[in-house]
Amino acid sequence: MHSSQIINVVRLDGIHTPSPTFSPSFKHTYTEYPSTTSDIETIVERIKDADVVITTRIPITEEILEQCPRLKHIAVLAIGTDMISLVACQAHNVLVTNVPAASIEAVAEHALALFFALRRNVIGMHELTVGTDEWVKKWSLKGEFGGCPGTCREEVVGILGGGELGKRVATLCLALGMTVYFASRKDTTSPLSPSTTNLLSTPEFSLMRPDALLINVARGGIVDEEALVKALEERKIGGAATDVFLEEPAGVENSVLVKKAREWKDWENIGGKEGEKGRELNGKLVLSPHIAWWATSSIEKLRGTVASNIESWAKGEPMNIVV
Repeated sequence: MHSSQIINVVRLDGIHTPSPTFSPSFKHTYTEYPSTTSDIETIVERIKDADVVITTRIPITEEILEQCPRLKHIAVLAIGTDMISLVACQAHNVLVTNVPAASIEAVAEHALALFFALRRNVIGMHELTVGTDEWVKKWSLKGEFGGCPGTCREEVVGILGGGELGKRVATLCLALGMTVYFASRKDTTSPLSPSTTNLLSTPEFSLMRPDALLINVARGGIVDEEALVKALEERKIGGAATDVFLEEPAGVENSVLVKKAREWKDWENIGGKEGEKGRELNGKLVLSPHIAWWATSSIEKLRGTVASNIESWAKGEPMNIVV
């Protein structure tokens, strides 16, 4: 772009973080929408006059690009770019940038929080303590939560993906005394792609120990959600926790994980055999609403890096290029 040109920047889903922090000298116009539906007509209407689009989760497809010939730069305010048609962007000469390692520390710590919630059955303990008088009646509830859990020094952790996030998780696990192994893959990251979709499914779950826990803070589609529910119901694995889902935002209408977690909770309240099954399963699946990244440091990096990506591109010196 010519340095004197005024750049028209449009942000499609500002709900995720405060606005990027541009330099006072950067000549631009800026329009921000709190959220945008995923239908093509709405997206096109909002970005048809944009030079730059900022998106976190709103998809940009080839059909959209064909109707927005002015668009030259998609600045992803996130790490993941699976919602962007990268092949189409290359064909239309549209640059795509992202924010590498935007929230590594926060996501790694959230992964450990999910692990402890499962291993120590924190949710089950809370609900039994607050929702019943069982502790008062029995004096001890240690028999209500399955077998006796081990400590960190007995844990063996397998990490799928040896990128910055995987390495940060490994550092934290090692500091707690866990044994850590990295899964062997040709690449070092775990983006969602045709090769990683349903990477963990029934065959993988069948190889795990019955007390194994699955923690997913990478991408929802990497784990086969239907197969995961089946593995939990059949006691093939000990528990699972995820911050990411195949479809987001996730609810009972579009997520088998949310649907089943709610169903198991309802069973627990029924009593009888279904109640026993619900009580056993409730707490074996812990869900959080794609919030692992949420931290002050993450927000500052996202805002600053996206602004730098756009300004550097405008100067003819693009950085953090995806395609």
